[in-house]
Amino acid sequence: MTVHELMSDEEIAAAFPLMAELRERVERSRFLPAIRRQQIEGYRLFAGSEGGELAALGGVRRTHTLARGEHLFVDDLVVAARFRGRGHGRSMMQWLGRWAAAQGLSWIYLDSRDSAEGFYRKVGFEMRSSIPCGVEIDKLVKGGC
Repeated sequence: MTVHELMSDEEIAAAFPLMAELRERVERSRFLPAIRRQQIEGYRLFAGSEGGELAALGGVRRTHTLARGEHLFVDDLVVAARFRGRGHGRSMMQWLGRWAAAQGLSWIYLDSRDSAEGFYRKVGFEMRSSIPCGVEIDKLVKGGC
């Protein structure tokens, strides 16, 4: 699998069907503007290809938090259904790890779905105690707590 960064509008737009396998709420018409908006904050979208076909995507951002320090955060990782089970997820994570190391980073963090926990453990991640959670603001401010 070869990996490269998606830069042009055409390349990013062509990645929509694969990203939609992971992010079903994203609409095609809003995909490119959403990526461009995230890029303002440092987001980068990498594609892994096999035989000229898009096999995997990795969307990442370099960030710093008090809890974790400087790190690479993986927002999106998806392998096309027809390419799953061939090691492309592992290859993409290893590529991202090498890229992060070249940027001077020592850690990668992400939020995992329960269904992906086994995969992330296999590639070396340790499951930490924080649990991502969210609430709609209207629910919160209108007496939800």
